[in-house]
Amino acid sequence: MTNAAAGAVRLIPTPDSFDRAIRSFGRRLEAEGRSPHTVSAYLRDLSCLARVFQRRYPGIGPDGVSSAMLDDVLASPEVTQSARGQLRSKASLHRFRAVLRSFFTWAEQTRVVRENPAASLALHRLPRTPPRFLTEAEKRRLLRELRGRSSAIVHRDRVIIELFLGTGIRLQELVDLDIEDVDLDARHLRVRTKGGVHQVKFLKSKLRSLLRTYLAERRRRGNGECRALFLSNRDERLGERQVPRRLEYWLKAAGIDKKLSPHALRHTFATHLYSRTGDILVVQRALGHRDLSTTQVYTHLVDGALEDALELL
Repeated sequence: MTNAAAGAVRLIPTPDSFDRAIRSFGRRLEAEGRSPHTVSAYLRDLSCLARVFQRRYPGIGPDGVSSAMLDDVLASPEVTQSARGQLRSKASLHRFRAVLRSFFTWAEQTRVVRENPAASLALHRLPRTPPRFLTEAEKRRLLRELRGRSSAIVHRDRVIIELFLGTGIRLQELVDLDIEDVDLDARHLRVRTKGGVHQVKFLKSKLRSLLRTYLAERRRRGNGECRALFLSNRDERLGERQVPRRLEYWLKAAGIDKKLSPHALRHTFATHLYSRTGDILVVQRALGHRDLSTTQVYTHLVDGALEDALELL
């Protein structure tokens, strides 16, 4: 393509050209199947950065940004400090750099900019924080507490927690489940994963037995219009915010002094699965990870537990 032709598709830098480009970038992320949470996080960071560009370089658009301007914005107090004046974490600053790399790579590919000013932006791999999870003893204590109670709400909560621990399902996947997603004859659960992709998760025999009883109870509830597998007290689909509160309640009831999210139960599933199989590829497949490096954190967790056990010999 000639320089003249490339110039013909250049956007005129106006104060709102960043906003237009960010919206278009968001549509591309959605088309690629990124989760709503991921898209929202990308756009929130980009909007923050765009406001800093506008304050420091009034009227500039994406095509007017240079690599020197990127460095200036990333080093500015508006980016390095939070609204309360506290220094942002290394992870937050890394995320800003990563989102700029992604945005300007897309902008160059779609000719929103002629050159990518973020092409030389270095991204250093951050050390991973080991995920939090339940030990085997804590898991047994939690399940023992749930199994010792009997009511419709308790039964629902038990099924939810045992699904987390028995399948490694994500919170969003769990609340999105419908009755029809459970196939006890085929011994599987059909979930909608990140990006709307469907995945099948195996249900072990004890979990199938628990679900069979729960489904009979669930079908007696509601008016048939809501097909959600898990209902709130109002007979509506259980929301994402309600599940962490229920988990917190049961951890406290079981005497487990840990602040754990539902995602920590996914980590518990993965950690215990690896400790039993020693096969990281099995764990990767069970979790639905695309990249094996994402799964390898569990090898370090189990290696640490092994070292602790050997010290006691």
